[in-house]
Amino acid sequence: MNRLQSTFALTFLVGATLAALGGCEPDKDLPPDTTSSSSSGSGGMSSCGDGKLDMGEACDDGNNSGDDGCTTCVVDECFSCTGETGATSTCTPKAANEPCQTTKFCSATGACVECTEDAQCAGGGYCFMNVCAKCDDTVKNGDETDVDCGGGHCGDCANGKTCAALDDCTSMFCTDGVCCDTLCDGACNACSIPGFVGECSFIDKYGEDPSYGTGMTCLKADGKACSAGGTCAKAIGQTCANNAECASTRCADPEMDMTKNCVGLTGDPCTLPGDCNSNMCMNNVCM
Repeated sequence: MNRLQSTFALTFLVGATLAALGGCEPDKDLPPDTTSSSSSGSGGMSSCGDGKLDMGEACDDGNNSGDDGCTTCVVDECFSCTGETGATSTCTPKAANEPCQTTKFCSATGACVECTEDAQCAGGGYCFMNVCAKCDDTVKNGDETDVDCGGGHCGDCANGKTCAALDDCTSMFCTDGVCCDTLCDGACNACSIPGFVGECSFIDKYGEDPSYGTGMTCLKADGKACSAGGTCAKAIGQTCANNAECASTRCADPEMDMTKNCVGLTGDPCTLPGDCNSNMCMNNVCM
């Protein structure tokens, strides 16, 4: 056997031995995986809201709050954002009236709204607080005080309709929150009594008037009550000198204790017998 044959035989023998023993060389440990790093900036994954503009982010203003120009690292429709990689983005509203969401408009504060001016409202409508309204849509909207009337855009309201100021009303009288036929600012007069809304009427006997004239009131807490004739007088139980002082029109001493009080007549409310001119109170009613 020559030298070449000897070398081949030796190589074959070594290979056969290793194969028989399963002697493949063990794999070496793989290099560490650096693709899942949580660090922000170049070379790592993005971390939205950390104030550092990373790859894959359109903006990063340091938070994930909505509608502040950069929401979860996406530029809001009515904003523009600038900033270099690794730095905090700066977001500012776009110019007012730029289109957004196809049919809407950007406001000066960066909101996407229905309108910012009257011309953007179709069919003769008007823009109020960024929403279109009309004076003939049978809906109380815009700055109207009642349905399709009042406010600064629509016509005046008829008597009985809700108002906020004199010029909301055709009559030019706004009393007790409604358009009224007169000024109606006397004691124990009201324009909002059910069944008579829009008409100045007397408040029912023993009722209260929380406001009339210039800050004046007629309240039970003050020992006063309305008469049935549009006057404010002393309530039942209050001391008196004559009939004219009492809302009940009767000043008497039914208990005969030398003290005259305003007392109720038959059918009037009472708590004690002495509340009644008859000195008889049954089931809280003067007999």
